Amino acid sequence: MSFDFDELPVDDAAVIKKHSRSFSLAARLLPAGVRTDVEKLYAWCRWCDDAVDEASDVDAARKRLELLRADVHRIYAGENPQHPASNWLGDVALRYRIPIELPLDLLSGMETDTGNPVMASVDDLILYCYQAAGTVGLMMCHIMGVTNPAALAKAKSLGMAMQLTNIARDVDEDWRSGRRYLPRDWLSLVPGKDLKPTNVQVRSAVKELLNLADELYVQGHEGLALLPNDVRFAIRLAGSVYREIGNEIFRRDFAVMNGRAFVSRRQKMFLFGKCFADELTFRFRQIIRLIEKPITQFKFFTNLYLQENNLMKNETRYLFYLGISLTLVMAATLFVLVGLNPKETSYESLPWIYSIVCAFLAAVTGLLARRYNGLFELESVKINSK
Repeated sequence: MSFDFDELPVDDAAVIKKHSRSFSLAARLLPAGVRTDVEKLYAWCRWCDDAVDEASDVDAARKRLELLRADVHRIYAGENPQHPASNWLGDVALRYRIPIELPLDLLSGMETDTGNPVMASVDDLILYCYQAAGTVGLMMCHIMGVTNPAALAKAKSLGMAMQLTNIARDVDEDWRSGRRYLPRDWLSLVPGKDLKPTNVQVRSAVKELLNLADELYVQGHEGLALLPNDVRFAIRLAGSVYREIGNEIFRRDFAVMNGRAFVSRRQKMFLFGKCFADELTFRFRQIIRLIEKPITQFKFFTNLYLQENNLMKNETRYLFYLGISLTLVMAATLFVLVGLNPKETSYESLPWIYSIVCAFLAAVTGLLARRYNGLFELESVKINSK
């Protein structure tokens, strides 16, 4: 089927079904309103990509890109776009406050494709993956109502990981069309326009590519917890299906020049079940955390009450022993005075004995008062620190 830039051959929902079975499966799990707008965004992205890829030459592709860029600026200026396909973006861009840089960066990635790109370094590849797919992950976040900066960073990582998987899968096809996405750092260019590298040359480079993708998948997976409950399962499944393409390439010993790796329907059903189980586990943990929160608060206030109760007990004991100690000091003093002026000679030794006993008891109770005063001050510091 030929591509006609001047016509809109299919509706937005049909685009995603035709071009991405893996993503289409996940999209069907989104809430109806979100799914409709995600389909519009995907349709615009895919249509722009096809418009560039199927242009008659580089100049024609770049003219189309200029028209598409102009339409993006018209949309954000509140004007009607020139091309009907741009209405797909127009329907969602302003409503969800998608930053204008994202669709423009996506078009910049497509412009890279017009000149038979050769990635000189890993940094060039990372930039391209951001433009080609990280931007899409960020735009989808806005449609799903996710604006948390941490969640946006993880979504960008997930989009880039999926793009790296696509590159690994399509090395042979891209090479035949003149595109070299494997960086020179990992794979030297093969001399001659029509020559292509062998599997032996490509395998180590593809391995590096998938290792980088796995690092980004891990980051993307960490962001799942930051997504709303009604969209998380769909994104979890989409990421898992794409990552499984990489796993399939690994099982083939990275022999991507021998044929295109894909995920079978049986594997997709297995991943669906696994993702469903993972989602149930996540929801169960959410419920447990909700239950634990009031219990933790109850324990906190109970401990606080016990600590304050302990504080009062220690203060009471301190005051009690301090009072006894002071009383005994006064008694010892009185007995000393009596011993100095005895009324009867037969009892002149008793006041001294009594004064010694009282002084000893005063010292003991004084030490006890000091101990409970120290415990009182320690408990006070603990409570005030909380």
